[in-house]
Amino acid sequence: MQAVVARLPQVPNLVARRNSRSRRAFFVSLAGCLLLAAVLAFSGLGARPLISPAEARYALIAREMLESGDWIQPHFNHARYDEKPPLTYWAVAASYRLFGFTEFASRLPSALAYIGTVLVTFLLAFELVGRKTAPLAALIYATSLGPFLFGRFLFTDTLLVLWLSVSLLGLARMTRRPASVAGPLMFYLGASLAGLTKGLIGLLFPFAAAAGYALFLGGRGFVARLRPWLGVAIVAVVFLPWHIVLAWQDPEFLRFYFVNEQIARFLGRRDPINYTPLSVPAFWTSTLLWLFPWFLFLPGALPRRAGRWRRRPALPWIWSIGILVFFTLTGSRMEYYALPAFPALAVILGSGWRRFLISGRRARSVLVPSLILMGIGLVAVPIVFLSARNGSAALTGLVSYLDGYYREYFLEHPGSAMVFGAELLRRARPFPIVLLLLGATTILALRAARRRVAFALWVAGVVPILGLADGGMRLVAEDRSQRAAAAIVRRNWAPGARLVVAEDYEEGCGITFYTGRSTEVLGGPGPELRFGFRRGDAPELFLTPDAFLKIWDSPKRVFVLGSRDLMLPGASVLLEGPRSRLLLHGQCPATEESTALEVADRGAKGSLGLSPAFVLAIPSTGSLRSYVSLLGNCLMIPSLNMSAILRIWSWTLS
Repeated sequence: MQAVVARLPQVPNLVARRNSRSRRAFFVSLAGCLLLAAVLAFSGLGARPLISPAEARYALIAREMLESGDWIQPHFNHARYDEKPPLTYWAVAASYRLFGFTEFASRLPSALAYIGTVLVTFLLAFELVGRKTAPLAALIYATSLGPFLFGRFLFTDTLLVLWLSVSLLGLARMTRRPASVAGPLMFYLGASLAGLTKGLIGLLFPFAAAAGYALFLGGRGFVARLRPWLGVAIVAVVFLPWHIVLAWQDPEFLRFYFVNEQIARFLGRRDPINYTPLSVPAFWTSTLLWLFPWFLFLPGALPRRAGRWRRRPALPWIWSIGILVFFTLTGSRMEYYALPAFPALAVILGSGWRRFLISGRRARSVLVPSLILMGIGLVAVPIVFLSARNGSAALTGLVSYLDGYYREYFLEHPGSAMVFGAELLRRARPFPIVLLLLGATTILALRAARRRVAFALWVAGVVPILGLADGGMRLVAEDRSQRAAAAIVRRNWAPGARLVVAEDYEEGCGITFYTGRSTEVLGGPGPELRFGFRRGDAPELFLTPDAFLKIWDSPKRVFVLGSRDLMLPGASVLLEGPRSRLLLHGQCPATEESTALEVADRGAKGSLGLSPAFVLAIPSTGSLRSYVSLLGNCLMIPSLNMSAILRIWSWTLS
């Protein structure tokens, strides 16, 4: 008895040691997840050029904001741009101030938001499900196709997902800790910052999720935990001031920003509709593809008994289902709209994997996805290796599903679609091999009862797939960037020279960002500049055919960027890209640097290549005025470090 009593003081020490080990395991697993996310986010982040219109538009707005010193009113080529709130522009402009006008600096806020969302997903799973599920959920989010690709892309939705996830984390804390003040603070601050990133949906999703939880699970007492007056104060301080200032400066702002850009967009009646919305089946298909390959485990993550719906993981279900239903009902659904649901879905999937790892259940919930993956690989083998035409068509169809820009472009240019698909097909050849290997090795791990190894194999196997997808993005970037054209303009620029975009300005806006030169627009303002044009902004930049004629006849150099079939009498072709052509009126100095330029060209084999630049003189026949008038009328139509990654995930799961 005395011996037993003598040992009693050691019990607190034992508990302390266990708590210490638990804290150490928490921070080690968190550090491993963040390190993996950082490697995925920053590997070659600045290698590919900015894509027009999406990346280049936001980059140019941020650049103009920094150079003008006007951090309140966003401008796009000197015309006011009120489609979205300014938080993304502020973040990118701050990055430019630190690192200069580079591709890396442009994408840095998105990369940090991606890493931050991995952190929030870890904490969300820890709060709702437990410490051992947290790294599973974080790794699932970090290695999902959509979050990875958009985390390396200058995009408003990446920051939107981060702030909405912070709001969801605050809501989760309120469900578990009624007296917590941190929960309401995170909930309202995240919602307000999400609203300052993309408008009303930033407030709508958190408030709707809180209402749904209170209605079905929280009861009347949960409303008191929300601390509504604290929410009113935070929204008034964070979300409202910018909107009030813009409304005070421009009486048309509220109608355009709230009615046209948010309410009318939801109803599919925005003016103008310069996008091709997805059908409901296509939206759900693209959502699953962005969650690839982890969506295969969603059936196994469903609760087996009705009573389990009342447990803590019910909150991620309410959140994700609410977002998916909302965008299913909208008339302007796009392929990336479901991204805010992915952190909650990662928690659900992580919870399902955790149940599989600790239970003695049959391995069917992992075996079936592995077999499906092998089936996809087997189907892809003949498409990729044996049938070039069918494979090219399949890949262009997939790109059209995932990118609204190409949906429109491929419909108008079927020949370019086949050329683009052939290049994608060449790069996609390792894809079925990776799927077959991943499925086969997972089945072997399950037969050996090594369930933790099975999860590690999926994380490791997804990384090469992400690398292949990033390679496809690089191909897209070369196809849709003006970096090469801008380099030619910079080399041949002379005092008094003019730069003109003779197409929808949004499609060629990257040349303004890369040259830093004022750019004039021929053919009307286009949909993105229409609001600022109607408000009288920068009228000198919008050229009529007659005004362009005077510029073209002047002795100064005139650079014109337009579509590939653009022809102007007396012009020299400086660059012929996949879909654009850079013309010059005026003599270039006959130096090797200015004439032996590299330009993107598509050879007879249908693949992208580099060839020496050429200068093609177009005969000066016919009426220049008729050329320009016709042109003006037509244009009114609207790398991954594998060894580091393997070390990180093995450390995280140990």
